Amino acid sequence: MSLRKTSAHSLGKKQLKEKIIQIYEQLLQGEDPSLANSNFWDEFFLLKPKPSVLETELSKLRGDQLNYLKPIIRSLFTHCVSVLGETNSNSHHIKICNSFQTMVGLVDGVVKLIKTEFGYDLLDALMGFESATRVINDLLNNSSSILTGEYPKCVKQTCIHALLMIMTSTEIISKNKIMEYIVTNQTFLESIFWLLSQTDTRIEFGHDCLIIVTLLVNFEKDRPNDCAVRLSLVDDHLTLNGYSQAITGGLSEFCMQHTLSAESNSGWLHSFTSMVGSMFITDEHGKNESLCGTKVGLLVAFYEAIHLNRNFMTTLANTKTDTSPCNTLSQNVTSPMQMPPSNLLVTFLEYSSIVMQDIKTESSSNLVKLCFIILTCIAEDQYANALMSDPHLVFRVQIHRVPMRHRKISQDLSPPMPLVCALLDLMVEFLMTHLTKRLPYDIYMQSVGIIHRLLCYQKKSRTKISYDWRQLWSAFFTVLKFLISNEASLLKKFDIFQLALQIVNMVNLFITYGDTFLLTAASYDELYYEIIRCQQTFECLYSLTARYASNSGDYQSSASKLSFALVNVRAILTHFSPKIDEFLTSQNISTPTEEQIIEVVRENYESLTLKIPDSFDQFERFSEVPKYSSFFTSIIRVVIKDTRYNLSGKQIDYSPILTGDQ
Repeated sequence: MSLRKTSAHSLGKKQLKEKIIQIYEQLLQGEDPSLANSNFWDEFFLLKPKPSVLETELSKLRGDQLNYLKPIIRSLFTHCVSVLGETNSNSHHIKICNSFQTMVGLVDGVVKLIKTEFGYDLLDALMGFESATRVINDLLNNSSSILTGEYPKCVKQTCIHALLMIMTSTEIISKNKIMEYIVTNQTFLESIFWLLSQTDTRIEFGHDCLIIVTLLVNFEKDRPNDCAVRLSLVDDHLTLNGYSQAITGGLSEFCMQHTLSAESNSGWLHSFTSMVGSMFITDEHGKNESLCGTKVGLLVAFYEAIHLNRNFMTTLANTKTDTSPCNTLSQNVTSPMQMPPSNLLVTFLEYSSIVMQDIKTESSSNLVKLCFIILTCIAEDQYANALMSDPHLVFRVQIHRVPMRHRKISQDLSPPMPLVCALLDLMVEFLMTHLTKRLPYDIYMQSVGIIHRLLCYQKKSRTKISYDWRQLWSAFFTVLKFLISNEASLLKKFDIFQLALQIVNMVNLFITYGDTFLLTAASYDELYYEIIRCQQTFECLYSLTARYASNSGDYQSSASKLSFALVNVRAILTHFSPKIDEFLTSQNISTPTEEQIIEVVRENYESLTLKIPDSFDQFERFSEVPKYSSFFTSIIRVVIKDTRYNLSGKQIDYSPILTGDQ
């Protein structure tokens, strides 16, 4: 009976709180425990922190309470920074980790409070404007020493995660006032580049380092940015290769996960939809899909490198040789085809072929748009084109293909080829598999723009690659036929004449300059055969342009340009059609073979007259501003959301410093 009474009595007692939570409550009630205990801060940072509790308690405060507690909050943050610069020891490592975790709870709590209490500033609350420069520089300089010094892995990991949480504490990066000081601290940025240049630290922290660089470069892009300038000047071979291999490792991991998912399920559709479904997360309202798991932060880091630093192009085809988690994983995977060592561009092309299969949502569409922006920058760079077109530099690229009624899914067993051939295959695959009533017009314009840039380089350099051009021509004519068939509905949303003009201009490039980059004369004959075979498509296209060019509507100008661009195609049809009819009559044939048509074409080349304008091999170079400014602003918001989502679920193993086993 007494045992029952004791049990009931204990249940009625208020549960005891952990000591660290009691200290938080003291501090947020305005008390300063350090006044009564000179060793308070040493003891405080030896206690295991509860950042989520600190964040919650801070976010409950009102504006007047924040004013009252500013001295306490500033003292706590300043002491967190001071701990980082103390003597290196085992207990010091524990204090560093606890300090960083406390900082995260403090910053997140104040940020949440400021969201509801207007008129308050993050810097003023945490450290005061007059001390901001000194405190933040101390934080960054001490962090740089930790990242480049002889510290345990878990200490460096805690440091990077804490800095990332602070950098992503606001959904809109330009509203994070702490970032203004971080972007100007060159010591911190150099420590990040150093981590990327070292094999062991790149394997452990490469992904997070790239996210840090991405956030720094994208802070207030409309103003001069020290980090963007520094990234553009990097020429150190180890740093550039480390940057490249960190991206390759992350994208390889994604591709491997897709392959494993496909192999572990009997149905392809089931496996792919499961894979795609796992890419997305939603907020508490079920809106704002986020590309969690798709490595979108690495894509932005990739874009910034090729956009800002031409030296980075030299790393695109460097074979990845270091051992990383994804490489270790791939060694344990049995596959029907052993893939050769990979590099960044090979991996990126495979990655793009996976994510472009489903672009039904805005988020997935933006992901493909970002991939194609990267490919656009690569396609208009002369060095990258030379690299991709080198016949002695061949790779086997696995292009993942979507199942369709007219073809079966099969393992891509294509032989090793120059990378430009793989890129053309990727673009052809996109053109052929997204012809729906909800046509992704912007991405189609990107796709044909990439092909146009590749062709312009081939023509200018007189490079002749071994490629099956007929599949590209077939894709072009299929797109044109689709535009004609659906012009009524499509014209309500966008200018289909502009897309058709891009395609017709490339057809003209083949017609007028094909001899400079087509490998054989037979390829030129095949081009004319394909044009003649699709005569009805071109006649319908011309009729469509004539109808809109004669009306003073929204599309009069673009329709007129397209009509002019069709001059050579119409000249070919007008010239060869009678010749073919004569041949059929003389031979008493109703259905000629391809060889017979080609023979007629060969015999009548000399009497054909074509126009050779100068505009077919010209294109507008990519510029982020102003066309893509808002796009990248929204993408960075996704990176911030995904970074916090990923970090919140990560657990760091502190046992090495707790047990003294380092």
